Amino acid sequence: MTTKERIIFESLKLFSTIGYEASSTRAIARAIECSDAVIYKHFKSKKDILDEIVKICVQRLDEKNSEVKLETMCWKDVENICIDKFIFQTTDEWIVPFRRLLVIEQFKNEQLSKIYQEVFVEGPLNTMAEMFTVLIDKGYMKPGNPRVYAMDLYSPFFMYHTFGGDGRALEELREHVTIFRKNVVTDEVYLTADS
Repeated sequence: MTTKERIIFESLKLFSTIGYEASSTRAIARAIECSDAVIYKHFKSKKDILDEIVKICVQRLDEKNSEVKLETMCWKDVENICIDKFIFQTTDEWIVPFRRLLVIEQFKNEQLSKIYQEVFVEGPLNTMAEMFTVLIDKGYMKPGNPRVYAMDLYSPFFMYHTFGGDGRALEELREHVTIFRKNVVTDEVYLTADS
């Protein structure tokens, strides 16, 4: 990592541990074993560091979302996408502390609260609603409100993200997706799909 990248990454870890407001540029400098001057050589302020963190993390999430190909999607893709995104968001070295930072700051910082809602609530719901619209149009899912379907499927994933889970989380989430599928797929698809 370059010095600038170390500043960003160590700041993210610090912000996600003690909070953005409680973190000083001096504490960041100590974390990377440099002087305050080095921090200010790369960033004008702590806010500039935060803005760079948000930019990097949102870009990482966008890159993951771009892997979804709506035009060629079938039901099995939904199951794989859900589990893959959950694993990514609970193991990625940038996204795990980013989510924690947003959770910590959502009640203190209006900008970070808005980002949290966009990235971890509205974004996933909108993406799922788009997927379900395509699957309903193709006849893979029963007609219904795609956003309500999205809320139904995403809620347990959000809960495990927010409150964590023991080693059974993936197994239980897979079971949830299977039960959800059995309730919403069309008879034709259900008869030909793996149970």
